[in-house]
Amino acid sequence: MNTDNTTWSEAYPAVEVQAAEYQRLLGYPRGVVLEGRSRELADWAREWYAAHGRPWIYAREAGSAGTDGALVSIEGLQFHSAALRRRFEQAGAEGAVLAAVSAGPEIEREAQRLWREEKPDEYYFLEVLGSAVVERLTAMTGAHLCAWAEGREMAVLPHDSPGYPGWDIAEQGRLLELLKGAGNLPGNLEALESGALRPKKSLLAVFGLTRHTEGVRRLTELVACESCSLARCQYRRITGEP
Repeated sequence: MNTDNTTWSEAYPAVEVQAAEYQRLLGYPRGVVLEGRSRELADWAREWYAAHGRPWIYAREAGSAGTDGALVSIEGLQFHSAALRRRFEQAGAEGAVLAAVSAGPEIEREAQRLWREEKPDEYYFLEVLGSAVVERLTAMTGAHLCAWAEGREMAVLPHDSPGYPGWDIAEQGRLLELLKGAGNLPGNLEALESGALRPKKSLLAVFGLTRHTEGVRRLTELVACESCSLARCQYRRITGEP
């Protein structure tokens, strides 16, 4: 891990996707125990990624961030996200952290190979695992930022991303340029003209920062811990969960 006061970069972090998260994304009802062929495929996908996957995380504090009328302004660039603007205004946000996470290109290439070889089951389980890895990396990033912000007497707000409801995915390229402008990412990442990312199992995110911590505690929907899926997080302190 490479980390300082404003930047966090980590190549190949250990990613432990929880069984419940994976099964939810696969479309199984809560509480179902995978058996037979499904269990075999799920175990195979995990083993393949553990051997071949190359995930990474990158985050940095923005030089400036705030609202500008109906827009959110980050380092002089304006973004159209109603949800992010509302969180900034309700929490009195005074800054932001920009983040990028990726499951790496290997899992996408392998899934495409399986599809070409007419192995749809293997393709599906590996494809969904890639989505689960991105969710886990995002949760890990949020947990790290919670600890970092707490040391500065600040609170981290839930993230928002281009492509989420109310934020046009076409703005993804501009956000990626902001991230790349401050240094090299741990892995290759590009935004296509459509706004989609390559590798596709990747995510860009903006986490708001505020010093009005008590106010945020009263607005539970603005507490990052309320929306974090990282089980047994050592920084979880708002919800009372273990």
